[in-house]
Amino acid sequence: MQHSFRDLPYFFPEEVVQKQVDGQMVNDTIWSTIPPFQFVDHQGQTLDRSYIDGHISVVDFFFTTCTTICPKMTRQMRTLVWELEEDYFDEVRFLSLTVDPEYDTPEVLMDYRKSMEITDKRWSMATGDKEEIYDLGVNGFRVTTQEDVDQQGNFLHSEKFILVDKEGHIRGYYDGTDPEEVRELEEDIKMLIGQERKQKKREGR
Repeated sequence: MQHSFRDLPYFFPEEVVQKQVDGQMVNDTIWSTIPPFQFVDHQGQTLDRSYIDGHISVVDFFFTTCTTICPKMTRQMRTLVWELEEDYFDEVRFLSLTVDPEYDTPEVLMDYRKSMEITDKRWSMATGDKEEIYDLGVNGFRVTTQEDVDQQGNFLHSEKFILVDKEGHIRGYYDGTDPEEVRELEEDIKMLIGQERKQKKREGR
């Protein structure tokens, strides 16, 4: 999907309401947001939606024993994390949710992070109840998350990196195995941050 560098789309409208602007009634779209969730991160600590609230976030789904797209996605995410240091350090969070939580315990996730040389504290990996993770993937982030019924021990999940703004709205989907799309994601994150900084400056915050 091609994104405008002047504005990013919102996804999944919930309803259209009317409101008054300058004496005129206009339609206003209410966009869906990521629902509440509660899982356990790689350190064994509770991780809920407050982890991403108030931050621009990049979310993906993976599992540690995956030998196909997951290592590519993890390396691409790691590069993205590195690129968004310095000026953007405090404003971005990264979250990887396992689709194999029965195997991927916090200890396994921690070992995986070490093997992939992941040290950045802004990037959490989380495990939890399988059905809750799958439900969040399908109904919250709107991506595929399920067991592979044709191959025991395998899992089907999206290759997408999902961009979520500070209000919890989905603003984009990017192929996490494609370096070009990940670079596009990086630029879109910087654009969202730049827009917010300008807004704060106008409001004197």
